[in-house]
This record gives sequence, structure tokens and C-alpha cells, in this order.
Amino acid sequence: MAFQVGAACYGTAAQAAQAAASSQLGAIVQHGGSAHVVELAALSDSGISYALRPVGGGAPITVAAAYQAQPCNLLGVEDGLALGWSVAGVWLAVYAVVFIARTVFHVGEKDDGNT
Repeated sequence: MAFQVGAACYGTAAQAAQAAASSQLGAIVQHGGSAHVVELAALSDSGISYALRPVGGGAPITVAAAYQAQPCNLLGVEDGLALGWSVAGVWLAVYAVVFIARTVFHVGEKDDGNT
């Protein structure tokens, strides 16, 4: 089963967690009234632990965040084929309605009353 993070799918939940965590690394956040740099402390399929290292120096603070990998729901070839056939069906239906309207009401002839 594949797992999705943003617009990409990953083979395992651990890879998805790594991708989700990497988007936060290096950011500067406020915690406890001072600025901290976000670093990765630990990673698992169900959670991510970040180390918040103070910009001015000092001991890092560890913060744990729960993580649940989401199944991959990106569109595939089957979805594209289904959408393509749906669009083609709509075009055919419109053509059929126009053809019937021209046949029944003689729309578009030289003597259609619009002269």
C-alpha cells in the first residue's frame, strides 16, 4: 500500500513520515518566548519527535507529534480513462441533440426565417 504526503506517494508509512517531517526541518519557530530551530529527533510510523534547539544556544526541547500516514489517492491511468470516456460521452450527447434539433426544426437552412 502506498502513502501520500502532498503530491507524492511513498511505498511505506516510514517513508511518508520522513517526507512529512522533512518539510518542517530547519524552520524557526517560537516556543516559550524564544526562537528555536526545528530538528528531527526520532521517527516512527505513528509519530515524529522534533528537537527544538534554541537559536541563542542551550539544551534542545523535544516535542512529539502524532502522525498517521494517509493512503495514496492520486489519479491513475484508470481514473484518466474514466474521465476521458465521460467527456467523450458528453460531446456525443451534445452532437446528438444538435443533430436532432437541426433535423426536426430545419435549423441552419437558407430558408430558416432569419432573412
